[in-house]
Amino acid sequence: MTAYISDCGYCHETQFTQWYSKSAPHDRYGRVDLDYVDSRPVAYCSEEHRDAADALRESSVAASGALAALLAAPPAWLPAVDHWEVAQDGDRWIVQGQLAGDPNESAAYKALRPVAEQSGQELADDGRLIRAGFEVDDVPCMVWSLRPILRWVVPEQCATCPTKLGAPDVKFVRLGEGDREAPVICVPCRDRMQAHWVALYRSPLVAARQRARELLLADTGDERPMWRTAYTELNGAEYPNAIGPVCLDDEHEPEDPTVYACCPDTVVEVESHVIGAYLVELLNADAVGGEPV
Repeated sequence: MTAYISDCGYCHETQFTQWYSKSAPHDRYGRVDLDYVDSRPVAYCSEEHRDAADALRESSVAASGALAALLAAPPAWLPAVDHWEVAQDGDRWIVQGQLAGDPNESAAYKALRPVAEQSGQELADDGRLIRAGFEVDDVPCMVWSLRPILRWVVPEQCATCPTKLGAPDVKFVRLGEGDREAPVICVPCRDRMQAHWVALYRSPLVAARQRARELLLADTGDERPMWRTAYTELNGAEYPNAIGPVCLDDEHEPEDPTVYACCPDTVVEVESHVIGAYLVELLNADAVGGEPV
């Protein structure tokens, strides 16, 4: 048999090729027709490669038939597919289709589970593709869904300071989970915000203020009055000897600094009227700031 040096039709290596497809025309002696050989058709470097190529061709024909069957009469358990294709998978051809609608992970699992139950095959998940395999006329088929990837855009500058975020040595964080519109700040700004939050909501002053507020509300109800200097004794003293919340009783004149039975019980006596006045200013400053005690 005539042998030529050419690329093998299966392994694509350049060497002597003298084997031809089994479907090649033969003469009456069973030899490949010389005119066919002289036309330089696709040839193979070994019988094994010739047989593998023939099997691959037969597999492609079978896959085309399986695809036609799926398009003509899709099974009831098959989910909606965006598109089908015939693809080579190693030494065989398969039919595969993408799940319609670009679903999220849970929706993809829900749609592909009936396929896995019908075929008896496990759902395959490599972290990128979720696949459900089945067979049509002994042809491997599958429906797959591509797990979506969120891409994050990093702004040029920190949201709270002029720091540029593009430098390799600049670390930054996004304020919010799963929200691509959330602001991005540099790590130093994050640390300053965290320190401020701790000082505001976790300091001993805040804890003391909270306990005092709860005590005052137990005495005055929902209303949190301002503080004032007051007299607990009518002994003709020149300066107030106590501080307490402003009385909320309508019959108690606001200008009257005396503590009566109608006044809140939260009254603190002080030895110095100067210190008393200072404490009133501090407590009322909290009230003006929106967190009265």
